[in-house]
Amino acid sequence: MAQVFDGITVLDFTRGMPGGVATMVMSDFGAEVIKVEAPSDDKFRRSSGSIQWNRGKKSVILDLKTQKGLEQAHELSRISDVVIESFRPGVTRRLGIDYPNLSADHPELVYASLTGFGPEGPYANYKGYDAVVAAKTGRMMMFSGQNTREGPNYVVVKGVCHSAATALIRGITTALYLREKTGLGQMVETSMLKTVTTYDHISWIHGQMIAKDPDTHPPDPRVGIGRPNPTGYLPARTKDGRWIQLGNIVERLFRSMIHSLELDFIYDDPRYKTAPFLAEEHVASLERMMLEKIQEKTLEEWMSLFAGEGSDVAAEPYMTSESALRHPQILHNGHVGTVDYSGLGEMHQLGPMVIMAETPGSPKGPAPYPGQHTDEVLASIEMGNKPATKITHNQMPETALKGITLLDLGTVINGPLGCALVAELGARVIRIEALDGDWGRQGIQGISVQRTMAGSEGICLNLKTPEGQEIMQKLAAKADMLLHSMRPGAPERTGIGYEQLTKINPDLIYLYAGGYGSTGPYSHRPSMAPIAGAVSGGGVAQMGRDSFPPQDQAMTIDEIAAVSKQLKRANDGTADHTTAMVNSVGLVLGLYARERTGKAQYVESTMIAANAYANADDFYWHKGKDARRLPDRDGYGLDALYRLYQAKGGWVFLACPFEEEWRALCKAIGRIDLLEDSRFSTRATREENDESLIEELTGVFSSREPLYWEKLLTDADVACVKAEDRGMYHFFNEDVHVRENGFLQSVEATRLGEFWRYTPVVGFSATEGKAGPAPLRGEHTRPVLRELGYTDDQIQDYKQRGIVDWEEE
Repeated sequence: MAQVFDGITVLDFTRGMPGGVATMVMSDFGAEVIKVEAPSDDKFRRSSGSIQWNRGKKSVILDLKTQKGLEQAHELSRISDVVIESFRPGVTRRLGIDYPNLSADHPELVYASLTGFGPEGPYANYKGYDAVVAAKTGRMMMFSGQNTREGPNYVVVKGVCHSAATALIRGITTALYLREKTGLGQMVETSMLKTVTTYDHISWIHGQMIAKDPDTHPPDPRVGIGRPNPTGYLPARTKDGRWIQLGNIVERLFRSMIHSLELDFIYDDPRYKTAPFLAEEHVASLERMMLEKIQEKTLEEWMSLFAGEGSDVAAEPYMTSESALRHPQILHNGHVGTVDYSGLGEMHQLGPMVIMAETPGSPKGPAPYPGQHTDEVLASIEMGNKPATKITHNQMPETALKGITLLDLGTVINGPLGCALVAELGARVIRIEALDGDWGRQGIQGISVQRTMAGSEGICLNLKTPEGQEIMQKLAAKADMLLHSMRPGAPERTGIGYEQLTKINPDLIYLYAGGYGSTGPYSHRPSMAPIAGAVSGGGVAQMGRDSFPPQDQAMTIDEIAAVSKQLKRANDGTADHTTAMVNSVGLVLGLYARERTGKAQYVESTMIAANAYANADDFYWHKGKDARRLPDRDGYGLDALYRLYQAKGGWVFLACPFEEEWRALCKAIGRIDLLEDSRFSTRATREENDESLIEELTGVFSSREPLYWEKLLTDADVACVKAEDRGMYHFFNEDVHVRENGFLQSVEATRLGEFWRYTPVVGFSATEGKAGPAPLRGEHTRPVLRELGYTDDQIQDYKQRGIVDWEEE
């Protein structure tokens, strides 16, 4: 079958996980990826996960410090459709492989650039390690409270890398789509500092509303800090010492869970009659009852009950990434496949990022050894292969996806946020909610929709009525894409099934954003954010080393409650955001495929696959694979040279994983003696004496303020930053670097007025992105229905009859 990127050649200058995963996905979907490597040892080749994300690529060795190497790079770019690089700002210009140079005689080239902190400003040359960005921006505060100590908490899952990888795919695919229409390429730009903002759907707007309208939004000390997960998201220990994650905050799921636990009597108690909405003082007592109840059965017994036909309870056991490779639904969906590696044997690894019915992805073979294809690829230059130049170039649209309409029927966070990321590309997104609005509008006056529904128009529609389904059909007839997150069977009952809508509009790209998928043993089951975190291995890893008592160890209920509280914070709710990014990738892949093949298709994204991809550095197995590196149980970091340290009046994060950085660190802090100390003279001895090195460096960093260490060490090209200890809102609201790079944009929303929002994650050189506010519930019901030909009298009648609705301004 055809694939999305058939005939597309990608020249990959990136190192590390973001670029590696992005080009792996392009390879899986048909691109020829040529990975350019230096003659010297690539340190990132030793990174866990590189054996996975380098799969299916061709490796060439070029010395870009020589004239010959640069000439070869230029020649390769001429036969490439896409160039992607992750150098620090200014490096490509010095080497002569920047966008102006490479596109001068190749206007069809799509050139993607990823930086750590943006192209300019005081942090421009900081190293873009995942944890450095997470610490600097305050993302580590989302896990504050996981441990008893104050301050930021190390983040295991490389969400920053995941957000950057998916942004690159989204941007490159959109630019290729535009090239199909205009004949012109362009530059695509993003940064890890930009992409990490996708994880903040609430603090940025909450902080501003508190400052702007304290009567409506009273001061809240937890702005920017991760909030404890609600009771419906309780982790619990089973009779046989295993841990299970519940995921039932929606009221009907919560009631189903309570019924399955045989705790229905709680609704006769005035303390709990409003559950899942509880006064804070009653939370602990209800959770204690639930923890005691779950101790009565083994994990297998509970899962048999929860996963059975007719059950409507979201629950999964806690797994490591490796054990998740055997999850029945993951296997059924093809989210895991096998590749044979010379010397390693069979390797189990991630399957394609999304499922595409007409242009499916498939891994193209094992990772190459460095330089494996140098002769073959350079020979192609001598053959004079060049891309066919288009005779005419058409004008670029004002925004990248102008003229494209996406219908958003997703729920809570991952569906609508994925559509909001497509709205940033310029698409018209029409958000379709139930009459009483989406569940995501609950809590903190519903302001979180200013991220999850940003840039959308909103209508409220009753799809259980014939008239509502007729309106939906008229919308679908004019749309290009549709996303929904209903479980199997529900779309057909409400008139939005794939077959139903594609009969009306065969050009409709239809994406199911599911928890588990449309078929298979778990497809009927509900899923919420912490479920995917438990399955993918992220929750277990975040807990750190030796955090779970042995399975056969007896525990008191107080001890169980203490671990459960930690797990609540460790398995945080950003699994939704991680999934949203993959949803957006599925939509633009479908759009580009339609442009190339003339055929629309069914696309499927799942929460379990999306979060497996966020764990791509560990979500694979082969004989002899190293165990995943875990942080200490107090959440400081992985080791002495990759961890948080308390400084005078705050925190720093030090990232010093390579030998030359270790030497530069010791020289910069005036501790040459550490280089001469036999305990620390090699990587192996430093690992053996890690606690001693931590003690040495703790004494060093505690003596001065965080910004002193940041300036001293980054000047020495050692990654060390002040770790934001108030949260993401405070960093982005106050930091000069953010404004120098234009990472914020002013918008105005009905009722809320003017405020700043994060700028679109992906930037283009030849067309604009789009940043807008979110709608009120049903704010655009009337104008959208007028577009469809309905009169004002009909619309008012429909409102009175419960077919459509809107809230008054």
